[in-house]
Formats: sequence, C-alpha cells, structure tokens
Amino acid sequence: MHAFAIINFHELSPTTLCDVVVHKFHHPIEQTADEIMTYFNLELPDDSQVAGSAAIQQLLFSRLHAEFSQVIRKEATILYPVIREKCVLEEKYKCIQPATYESIRQAFQKITLLLQKLRQVSDNYQIQQTWSSEYKLCVSNLYMLEQLIQQWLYIEQNILYPTVTKPGTIIVQQDELNNTSSID
Repeated sequence: MHAFAIINFHELSPTTLCDVVVHKFHHPIEQTADEIMTYFNLELPDDSQVAGSAAIQQLLFSRLHAEFSQVIRKEATILYPVIREKCVLEEKYKCIQPATYESIRQAFQKITLLLQKLRQVSDNYQIQQTWSSEYKLCVSNLYMLEQLIQQWLYIEQNILYPTVTKPGTIIVQQDELNNTSSID
C-alpha cells in the first residue's frame, strides 16, 4: 500500500511543478494508455464480449493518444526545459510567450473534446456483466485515464501556465509548436 500526501500545487515553484506533473501525471497517463493500447491492438480483435461501440472507442482513443502524447512530448522537450532553465536562472517566472501557451491550450481543448466523445460512446464507462473481464478492465482504464488527464489539464491551465506566461520576449518560437494534429 502506498502512502499518499495531499499536494498543494499552488505552493510549488514552476520548476517543482514541472517535475511533479511529469511524475504524477505524464508517466501514469502514458502507462495507462499503453495498457489500453495493448488491449485494443492485441485482444479486442478476438474478444467477442464487448460493447458494440468498441471500434469507435478504439478510434477515439487513438486520436486522444496522439493528441496528449504530442503535448507531453512538447512539454518534456521544449516547454519544461525553458521553465526550468530560463525561469530559474533569470529568476523570473514569466518566461513563456502567450502565443506559445495558446497552441498548448488549443491542444487541451481537442483533448477535452475527445474525452467527452469517448465518455459519450462509452456510456459513461458503465461496465456490463456480459463483457469479458479484459474489456471491463479496458473500460475501467479508459475512465482512469480520463481522470488523470482532467487533473493534469486543470493543474496546467490554472496553475502552471498562468504562472509562467506573459507577453514579452519569445523564448519558444510558435512554429516549434505548430505540428499539431487535428481531430477533424
């Protein structure tokens, strides 16, 4: 059993918050997504005890996975290093250009929309007794993934990015973030 402590995210510095987000959200999101992807790719084709919407769930999950993976990659390789280095070394937290955050915010909106669609086609993640135990676990993991992503987005949109965003010198170029996929 793990001991859990309540974290007051508002008390954390941006640098510490980046580290906490990576360990508390990025890694668990990626791990849970890997489990879901394994089911959809390896077990779903042979599983006859699934909801009729399983194929749509798989499609929406694939799009969701692409979106959040891209944001996590951008944060890990571009934004968090800037926050860790520029914000700390220059002793100012306002180091991210608003246009840069706007690109991330738009990705967050796509992720939120995909989560809503996935929840809708999954009938609010209500488990049916007739489903296979593997599919039940997949649906449960989809729900857990949604919860993790919503917490991640909330912390970033309401705590991290408002702390480090302001007009001024562009540290991260907008065109570095424009390679986003669309849900259209």
